[in-house]
Amino acid sequence: MVGTVCSLASFVLATYLLVMQEYQWIELMMLMGGLSIGIMGIEEIQRNHKGMGWLLFLTGLLCLYSSIQGFLFFH
Repeated sequence: MVGTVCSLASFVLATYLLVMQEYQWIELMMLMGGLSIGIMGIEEIQRNHKGMGWLLFLTGLLCLYSSIQGFLFFH
């Protein structure tokens, strides 16, 4: 449920950024995307799809790291 909400929020925010061309919120979009990918990774690990789960989880961590770096250095 939480992963779905994060994915939906990321999609809505990405669509808004694309249409309005206001790129000041891109770090928030990356944060929501990273959370949703990380949560999907945890769900895959729990379903015993270890390879794909760890790949998704580590990709989510990379997105979270990038968004935090954006918040710290560009705002």
